[in-house]
Amino acid sequence: MAEEAEKEAKESGGGGGLLKIIIPVVALLLGAGGGYMMGGSKAEKQVEEAKALQPEPKAGDVAKDTNAMVGDMYKLEPFVVNLNEPKGSRYLKATIQLEMSAPDLKSELDRRSAQMQDVILALLTSKTFQELQSLEGKFRLREELLSRINALLVNGTIARVYFTEFVIQ
Repeated sequence: MAEEAEKEAKESGGGGGLLKIIIPVVALLLGAGGGYMMGGSKAEKQVEEAKALQPEPKAGDVAKDTNAMVGDMYKLEPFVVNLNEPKGSRYLKATIQLEMSAPDLKSELDRRSAQMQDVILALLTSKTFQELQSLEGKFRLREELLSRINALLVNGTIARVYFTEFVIQ
């Protein structure tokens, strides 16, 4: 009787039908998992490259007091600009905060706010979506902003530039 049932299953293809479903499903899952792993390693590579772009703090630069590690902040109004795209269909909204090297720099920043806004607007509108979409592009923009703003200042410098909002649409 068992031999007859086995013979009927072979003839009807009943045993192989389930395998015909399971094998493609397993292959699909393995392919999706491999794609996810490859994408994850690319993101990790971008983070490592961005970390390499940031300068290492020198021993004398690091303060012992944790409150002294971050200077006073100067918050700028949000910037909404069109990016340098052929159709002009993309825009950037960015909110920027500047870390001052000394608290008395605030008065100079207040006096030069129009100059700073002009420099920042000119730089932001010169950028394309391709330049800003990567983490490396954002770090490069941060460095360019830092150097251009510091070129305006006389009584101190900006230590760091922070993006507290960065939206491209």
